Amino acid sequence: MAIALRQIGLTLLIVVVCVLLHEIGHLIAAKALGYDAVIRMNSVSLVGGAASLRDDIIVDAAGPLVTVLLALIGLAMSARGAVVGPTIVFGALMMRVLAAIISLQMPNDEARISELLGLGTWTVPAIVVALLAIVMALSARRSGVGWAWLRATWIGASLGFVVVVFGEPYLPAIGV
Repeated sequence: MAIALRQIGLTLLIVVVCVLLHEIGHLIAAKALGYDAVIRMNSVSLVGGAASLRDDIIVDAAGPLVTVLLALIGLAMSARGAVVGPTIVFGALMMRVLAAIISLQMPNDEARISELLGLGTWTVPAIVVALLAIVMALSARRSGVGWAWLRATWIGASLGFVVVVFGEPYLPAIGV
């Protein structure tokens, strides 16, 4: 039970950190392009909007690129018996799966990029989720995690996303 509780806590922490790093990716891209932006726990918005389609795509893509990079770092950290690496990959995968689900109501990063490029709503999200699912399978195989790990990680990720989504209104928006 102690191992499961540790894994739940680790996953919750990793999910929150991964979400923040994802948003910081958007923020860095916005600032690099010269925009003022507002960052929240689960979103970044450009003050006054993007001046061009190119800038919109770059800022939208920066967060998912950070998330894919985190997954690749997690894969590199995956070794027999290790749990941090596959937990990072799982958090990254679930972030993009949930983003795709949210896109059913309001297009999220990859869905917006896909639409802006004229590829339809689901092409880019499907590619990103498929890539992350492959990385997850490789990471799980390398580390040898099992069903007990998956159960605890699922619970921790669920709690992490609850913290991110429901905690956002209670945290300040920071203009940068």
